[in-house]
Amino acid sequence: MGGQLTIWGASQLLMSYFSKTVEAPPDLYLALIRVIAPTPYVSGSELDEPTNTDYARVAIPNDLDAWMNESQPQEVHNLEPVEFITAVSDWGEVRYWALCNAEVDGYSLLVGELETPMVVSTGDQVVIEEGDLSVALGPFFLVEEE
Repeated sequence: MGGQLTIWGASQLLMSYFSKTVEAPPDLYLALIRVIAPTPYVSGSELDEPTNTDYARVAIPNDLDAWMNESQPQEVHNLEPVEFITAVSDWGEVRYWALCNAEVDGYSLLVGELETPMVVSTGDQVVIEEGDLSVALGPFFLVEEE
């Protein structure tokens, strides 16, 4: 489930690295998104998340215990499973995801598509397994002309 930076996420990355005027959030919040694909311009309040009262984003610590880059230096992935609460109502079809800076609303830093869309029914628990949530930057090379 590879993701891409949003416009806001790219700005946060640049400003935290170059001017240090922005601090990385201590936690990121994983949102499930139904059928309207998130764009690079979508805010956290515009996501097509389930509207059920039993649905909530899941906090993921923004630290070395939660994220790792074991292969490519420009890719990170989750080190622990991310478990949503067990649905007590039907959340419907879920096709996408977003990492946000807040539990509700806020901004979307990264967005992506699930490898396999799912229908979340009463009694289901969505679990994103270790390594299944990844973000990559690049590739950083030029194609050589012949």
